Order: sequence, then C-alpha cells, then structure tokens
Amino acid sequence: MQDYGNSSYWDERYAASNGEIFDWYQSYQNLKSQLLPYLNVDSEFEILIPGCGNSSMGAELYDDGFLNITNIDVSSVVINQMGDLYADREEMEYTTMDARNLEFLPDDCFNLIIDKALLDAQLCSVENIHNVNSMLTEMHRVLKPGGVFLAISHGLPPTRLSYMNSKSLNWQVEFKKIAAPKGELQEGGEGGGGGGGGGGESHFLYIAKKSMSK
Repeated sequence: MQDYGNSSYWDERYAASNGEIFDWYQSYQNLKSQLLPYLNVDSEFEILIPGCGNSSMGAELYDDGFLNITNIDVSSVVINQMGDLYADREEMEYTTMDARNLEFLPDDCFNLIIDKALLDAQLCSVENIHNVNSMLTEMHRVLKPGGVFLAISHGLPPTRLSYMNSKSLNWQVEFKKIAAPKGELQEGGEGGGGGGGGGGESHFLYIAKKSMSK
C-alpha cells in the first residue's frame, strides 16, 4: 500500500501529472450547495483548504467572491504548480505546509476549513492513528471560536467519528450523507477509502463546529 502521509509520494505523483487539475471525490460545483451555509463574503472571513493538491476548488471559491483563501499541501511540487496556474487570484495563497504540523499558523485564525479526502489520506498513511490525531488537533487549533471544519470523506460515521469526537477537541460534530458522483468511488477507493468502512454509493460530510469558549 502507498504511504499517503509521505510527501515524497505526492511530489512524485504531482510531478507526473504535469499540472493537470483533479478533484478527489466531489467537484466544487457538486459541493457548492453543501458549502454555502458555512461561507461568508465578509472581508475578514478566512478559509483554509488543507491538502489542496491539484484541485480547482480554491480558485472556484475565489471566483464566487470568497477571496481570503489559504491553500496548503505537503507537496511543494503541487504548490508550485497551482501557485503558477492561479497567480491571477492575487488574494489567494498557496503554501507548502503539513496539515499535521501547522507551525507557521497562529491559533484561532480561520473561520472555515474545507478538507476533501485529506482525513482519509491520513488514514492510509503508515502511522495513521498518530497522523489523524495530529491533523485534527491542528485543525481545531487554527479554527476561530465558532468556526467550522468540514471534512468530505468516503468513510462511514463509525470509522470517522471515533477520531473526530476526541475529548481533546472542543467542537460539536454532525454528519450528513451526500451522493457520490458516478466514477468517483473507484478513484476515491484508491486513496480515500482506506481506514475502513467505505460508504458505498455515498460520501459523508462531517461538520465540526468549534465551541465559542476555550
């Protein structure tokens, strides 16, 4: 099995992609109705997309008026590719950073975090339990009080809520089932279905809202 927590794997994969755009699981247009309730065009509203890869979601959000977007990925190769491709979206950032250790980001700085398949990828890594817990701890840390972490996953609730409902994470978690586009489950099964408990013809949207109090 490939180690999806290893930056070298992703660097090699993205170098071979020649800058091609690819969205795991769901496109922005498919998810738009699910995301809109959590979005705000206010100039102070900050969005983080961890494990952005070569997805067009950040650019499409930007084009819809949500300008303060930080895209991060552990692969410097894809960050350079996407930064060049979307250089005209001047207020959107692409930064090489590991979602398990957001050392350059302060506490309480994002209103919304959108994860599409990164949680699942961590569950396919060699040190999967440690990596998932580290990632979720960092997502919680950088969320503003009242902020929301959204995770689009292939995994059934029993296989994801055990991590997301950790007592160390001061947020309330809900989930909903969303239809998987035709053809997505086969590709999703490669990188995202790991960690146990695929959702058949559905994906799941996990919604974690951080408490207003510390």
